[in-house]
Amino acid sequence: MTLDAAERALLLALADDEHMVGARHTNWIGLGPFLEEDLAFCSIAQDELGHAIGLYEILLSDLPDSVELDKYAMLRDAADYRSCWLAEVDCSEWSDSLVRHWLYDRAEALRWGALTGCPDERVAALAIRALREEAFHLDHAERFMGRVAGADATGKIAASINRLMPLARGLWDVPAEGDPIASGFTSRPITELAAEWETLIAADLERWGADSTLPGSTVSTDQVHRTIRSEGFDAFHADLQRVILLDTSAIW
Repeated sequence: MTLDAAERALLLALADDEHMVGARHTNWIGLGPFLEEDLAFCSIAQDELGHAIGLYEILLSDLPDSVELDKYAMLRDAADYRSCWLAEVDCSEWSDSLVRHWLYDRAEALRWGALTGCPDERVAALAIRALREEAFHLDHAERFMGRVAGADATGKIAASINRLMPLARGLWDVPAEGDPIASGFTSRPITELAAEWETLIAADLERWGADSTLPGSTVSTDQVHRTIRSEGFDAFHADLQRVILLDTSAIW
């Protein structure tokens, strides 16, 4: 099955999200608040990067054979990435990284779920596999957030939610090429998934007794259909390329 422009745009956005959030999660290996979290974030990062690889492989099947997966994933110009800012942003505070984990994996369950019946069998198979793994990610995020969000004495969790929620809404920015719901590529439109995500986020906070009010419908509009990279992306991108640029012809 050959992907059309809207389908490619959707898969590229999801692939780049998985790539960037997976890479960001690895920053906590060896630095988490306790050893179990080092291991958990390492495992989650590995899963997300695996999903990115699967999506890139599907996308590359429509491109010339000369395009190599690692070069496509790592060596595109910054302007060619379509990751959302939530996946890109540097969360150097543990509270930020935990809140991103929760917001992102709430969305993942919905995004992958909408692709499990995709008429492209490659996408459907990857979505079914990813959804099984994402269930563990979300369970981890919910358990940890449930322990700390309701006892947020320092206000760090609430501050992180207020900071990241406007960026997180960019997860649902419809690519400029359009939403492929019309072709049956996804089972639900992006706007419907976004609305359910908002409901689930609010329900989580209420269930945890969290002292945090979601910042209205505020959304960062600067992402412009994911065509604009976030502040600090160039440095992040350069860091991702440090090893591969040592010898782009090497086979690792």
